[in-house]
Amino acid sequence: MDGTMDRRALLRGVLAGAVAAPAAGLLTAGTAGAAPAAFDVLLGDVTSGTIYQFARTKPFTRANVKWSFKPSGGHPMEHRVRDTSADGRILLVATGTRDSGVASIRRRSDNKLLWSASLGTYLHSVERAPGTGVVVVAGRSRGPAPGGDGGATKGGRIYVYRPTDRSSRSLVKAQQFDFHQAHGLLWDPQLERMWIIGGSVLQAYRIVTTASSAKLVADPGRRVKVTRGHDLQPDYTSPGRLLFTDTNGVYGYDKAAKKVTLLYGRHHVKSFVRHASGEEMWTGAADGGSAFGTRWVHFNRAGARALETGGGPVVYKARILDPAYL
Repeated sequence: MDGTMDRRALLRGVLAGAVAAPAAGLLTAGTAGAAPAAFDVLLGDVTSGTIYQFARTKPFTRANVKWSFKPSGGHPMEHRVRDTSADGRILLVATGTRDSGVASIRRRSDNKLLWSASLGTYLHSVERAPGTGVVVVAGRSRGPAPGGDGGATKGGRIYVYRPTDRSSRSLVKAQQFDFHQAHGLLWDPQLERMWIIGGSVLQAYRIVTTASSAKLVADPGRRVKVTRGHDLQPDYTSPGRLLFTDTNGVYGYDKAAKKVTLLYGRHHVKSFVRHASGEEMWTGAADGGSAFGTRWVHFNRAGARALETGGGPVVYKARILDPAYL
């Protein structure tokens, strides 16, 4: 599939979803002509196994790469930054193949490896809770999935690590439990909950710690039914809203009202986020193409931008380079 067909396929799905969506759709008159916001992005290319940093306002070409890194462990499935008191700004990375995965934490200033864990599931996300310093890792089931999308396969697991001192270097395993097709994680500082999405559920968890233990405990009042849940991100324009994707669309969850609203009916959106400026960024798979995604990163201001680093890149997730949780 060439780039033109790829982009058209994605936009057809986006526009179809926008017609039916109860909220304002992508590429609406109020945002399509607005100037792009200035922020940096982290893109994970599953073809080369490389994470790239770019300025959103410049073409995603080799000449404009601000930073890049090829982590071990397979496809880059998660890449986000967080601020810590002991280690400064850190980069959390989850990589994986269909049989295994690696979660790691690196100091952002010099890319020094602080901690890593090799696990027997296809890791898709990693997140850190401030205060406790607890790190949570999500992995979907081992083995190839029927149809290639992971929806029908069994299994999936959550791994919980706690620090024994202030640094990420001291992380030790504290808990693990099954979670069908675990895909996405996000710490919510407002509710003080760790959100997990995968399979048929979006679930919030309390983190309960003692001097020698840490565990996640499900919050029964914060459980949402989804269909092959995929990604979790903050809405930087509205701290009271959580953004998530599943195989059928993009949604907003109003935390006060505990209400879910369909934002876009686009299938197979792999990542979606709304910047503080109101600009939206998303990635997704196109019919007939890679199940991971395409080379395009989409914006509701000034359209889409392709990753042009050579070798047939495929972007799975696009993240705003921002340590803020909300």
